[in-house]
Order: sequence, then structure tokens, then C-alpha cells
Amino acid sequence: MIQADSPEIILFTQMEVLSGSIYISTIEGRLLDELNGRITAAPENRDRFLKLSNVIIEHMDGRQENTAAAYVNRDTIQMAATSSPNTSRGIGSKPDPKPYPFTEKIPVPVKIVMTGYEITGNMYRISHQKVEHVLIEKTKFIPLTDANVSSTLNNKQWRVPFLAINKEQILSLFELHD
Repeated sequence: MIQADSPEIILFTQMEVLSGSIYISTIEGRLLDELNGRITAAPENRDRFLKLSNVIIEHMDGRQENTAAAYVNRDTIQMAATSSPNTSRGIGSKPDPKPYPFTEKIPVPVKIVMTGYEITGNMYRISHQKVEHVLIEKTKFIPLTDANVSSTLNNKQWRVPFLAINKEQILSLFELHD
């Protein structure tokens, strides 16, 4: 399956939720790679902002506006979600052999609290890892699947198949046990 050049995503920040299209730089590119800045080329400062096209901006006070393009500072992105049901493994992931190193991981149900949001979903770790090991890895964004996002400011909810969480924006995280 060859992925679309500009798939739809949702970006969550403290002040607004932006929905639009993102350009994935390569066919093998994954949303996590774009967010973590591993694929984008020079100039060096280009890596700081993520460009969305055909954007709908939802403000926390209920106002909504449209714009052709928006540039969002990666540091302010709390979460990035795919909005298509066939992207539960993230944009750019494929069931075929991987062109990048692949390691089988175990899902762990978690609850995450961030400024303005509460999230539940499945976080992934290698069999010998603990959740805390995932949190200290070098990557800025970590993946969750089957996620529920609830706004604590306006009670709006989103159910998304894939969610990338900015670890630097996490206030608390804990495992959910049955």
C-alpha cells in the first residue's frame, strides 16, 4: 500500500485543535518520523515547524476558523492523531516487511494527563521494558493506539486509531489494570 502524499491529521495544543493535511516527505515516512524530525531536510530551522494545509482551527472557546496553511511549532504540539480508521498503526506504517528496523512490542493500557486533556489508549513497549523506559527514550513523540482524548476545558471527546504523544507535555502517566 502506497500512502497518500498529504494524509489528514489532527494536532492538539493547549489553545486549539487543528485539523488538516500534512506532507509526509517519503513514501516510507511515518507520522512519528515527521514529528520527531528524523526525515525533514535542511535548512536546520525547518525542523522546528510542522506545516498543515487546508486547516480547520477549533479554539477552546468554541470559535472555528479555516485557513489554507498553518505552521505549528513542534514544541507546542501536545498530540497528533490520525483521523482515518485504516491508520491505527500510524501514517506510513505497513504490514509488509519494514524498510526501517522493526521490533515487536507489547501493548500496555495507560492513562495520560496533559494540560487541558486526559487520554487513555495502548502504549507500546518491548517485552523486557517497563513503561518508564519508553518515557526516557530519546524520541520526543511516543505512539498510542485506540486512544480516547477528552478535553478538560470544553468536554469535547475524540476517539482516534493512532495518537502520537509529546512526552515533554505529559503531566502524569500510569498503567491501567483490569
